[in-house]
Amino acid sequence: MKSYLRQASGAATAAASTVPPNSNFEPIEDIRASFVDKFQKVRIAKGEKPAERAVFRKQHGVAKGKLSVADGCPDKFRVGLWAQGPFDVWMRWSSDAPPDTPDQKNNTLGFALKLFGVAGPTLATDNPLASTADLIFQNSDVFFVDNARDMAAISSDKESDAFNAVHARSQAILNEMAKVEKSLATARWSSTLPYALGDAIVKYRLIAAPPLADADPGSSRNYLADDIKRRLKSGAISFAIEAQLFVDDSVTPLDRATERWDEKIAPFVSVARLDIPAQDIDAAGQAAYGEGLAFSSWRTLYENRPLGSIADARRIAYPASAAVRRSLNGQSMQEPDKPR
Repeated sequence: MKSYLRQASGAATAAASTVPPNSNFEPIEDIRASFVDKFQKVRIAKGEKPAERAVFRKQHGVAKGKLSVADGCPDKFRVGLWAQGPFDVWMRWSSDAPPDTPDQKNNTLGFALKLFGVAGPTLATDNPLASTADLIFQNSDVFFVDNARDMAAISSDKESDAFNAVHARSQAILNEMAKVEKSLATARWSSTLPYALGDAIVKYRLIAAPPLADADPGSSRNYLADDIKRRLKSGAISFAIEAQLFVDDSVTPLDRATERWDEKIAPFVSVARLDIPAQDIDAAGQAAYGEGLAFSSWRTLYENRPLGSIADARRIAYPASAAVRRSLNGQSMQEPDKPR
């Protein structure tokens, strides 16, 4: 998310508590305007071709796989998506950085999954009847701000010193989020934000199962792409998807995204398995297919809906950004009915 701060010209204001309660400050629209109008459209106006995403612009790899509910998934978790499947999946690994940024720059990583063959309407604002659902992960289990009001405050035109002074915790988390990852296959991926699971509330994580050995990054500017390509050429990779159950708002808070849910208090439980067969991710058209896909945490069933104010903002910002990019690039505005 450091790219978000850079695109905002190092901007910041005081935390949400300093915003007058009766002001016209509207965080969800402000976040959409920041991502789409101030960042994405400005880059396009300067000649960016093809048009890129607002964030997570550097694509490392695109792969196909299969997601299945785990045999050990508790009955109470077999709700919505986890009462269906197995699903064909296409996935995209990325960094929150411009495409020419060296992987050594330590930017936040993203891992997005698109499930095909989902039964039931989703909560997506675009193509809600499409038979797809998305799962979105980052390599951090905390976010750099607590809620949408704090996130919107960053897009002001104040100097970055103000952000550092008032949001010291946020800056520390940003530094933590920018940690070096040696491999996309060995990183630990988190939903970061909570989701409903029927009547329950959970956070998800995705980890290699069985564990894999780390790689030597070497000097390549694109070592993350090189590594995942090499691994998948030589064999299959599998990940476990696990859920962490909400306890109460004091120890597993819903709308304080900077707070880590302690695994000792809320242990993880196996929910599903992602199996990625051996493949050549350099196959013709595979990278372009990934660039054309759009992901949103709200493309999911009601029983699995995202929770919290940051998720509410994403419901508007993500499809708005995708529409701009797809329209200018001549890509389909519709969700794919079937996997490539």
